[in-house]
Amino acid sequence: MTASTPDPLRVALWLAAQGYAVHPLAPGLKVPVRGCARCSPGTAERPNLAYVEHDGHACPCHAKGRPCHGVLAATVDPARIATWWARTPTAGVGVAAGPSGLVILDVDCHGGDVPTTPERLLPGVELPGDVAPGSVRDGRDVLALLVEVRRATLPGCAPETLTVRTPSGGVHYWFRAPAGTQWRPQAGALGWQLDVRAGSSYAVAPGTVTRAGAYIALGDCRAVAELPVWLARDLDRTGHRVRPERPRVTLPWRSRGMGGGYVAAAVEAELRSVAEAQPGTRNDTLNRAAYALGTLCGAGRLDRAQVADVLAEAARHAGLPEREAETAIRSGLVAGERRPRTLTGVAA
Repeated sequence: MTASTPDPLRVALWLAAQGYAVHPLAPGLKVPVRGCARCSPGTAERPNLAYVEHDGHACPCHAKGRPCHGVLAATVDPARIATWWARTPTAGVGVAAGPSGLVILDVDCHGGDVPTTPERLLPGVELPGDVAPGSVRDGRDVLALLVEVRRATLPGCAPETLTVRTPSGGVHYWFRAPAGTQWRPQAGALGWQLDVRAGSSYAVAPGTVTRAGAYIALGDCRAVAELPVWLARDLDRTGHRVRPERPRVTLPWRSRGMGGGYVAAAVEAELRSVAEAQPGTRNDTLNRAAYALGTLCGAGRLDRAQVADVLAEAARHAGLPEREAETAIRSGLVAGERRPRTLTGVAA
């Protein structure tokens, strides 16, 4: 630690005072410390014979104030924090995302083979046709492309928020989760080299120094802005938002009178698949359903306006944002109508 390196205890106490739950990281590393021997399995070369496999949520170390299991031990209690860092003064500072109400966008910058298809680069996003070959090299370029497509902005423009540069040259954008929402971590679901730290995951606080280098806060902003609406919609679309389980119920569709026999059964099946789609699959499921029913519209078996209406109702039940649903329905119906379905020998 140099004279210019922030004192880890001061950093931890400052974060806790802002309401962010912290836990210590092993000195020089970005992994949580272990509170006692029974909680650490050791390594393949040097296994810990005292290790006892157990559920971290029920670990007795928590009641004793030990910093076991990282995020599960995280706290804003200044006395406990002071005790932890008195024992390990050079420990880094981890910030538990879920308990802190944070959603942190982790933009990587470690090179590698760039995906050759849009679906792997930014899944579910229609990219502009003028993306120049070689213009995307890492996560920073992927994020810039997403921002361009959404006609949005990120910190550095507006809104300002705490932004941290990682030792590898990547960037962490810190955001507050909107009130009443919960989010989960997923690597790569949003886009190539775009990860999300939320829920049970944690981020390394600025000022922490590892063997790979330091985590440095960029600019003067130390406030954390709320997750931008446009980004929240994309993270919802890619399955990062946690939504309560819905029991299977009889759904009040306004689809009665929309055909009979095979056609009626097809409408009901597609609507139910949309309504019960899981996060991360809802947009694609809706688009496929609209395409399937669009082929029946093209064949003159269904009314396009009625189909769009009931598909929108199913999408609302699934929790899909209205604008996103409208786009998926419109594109699916148009594509389906171009390929009318032939119902030869079917009771339609």
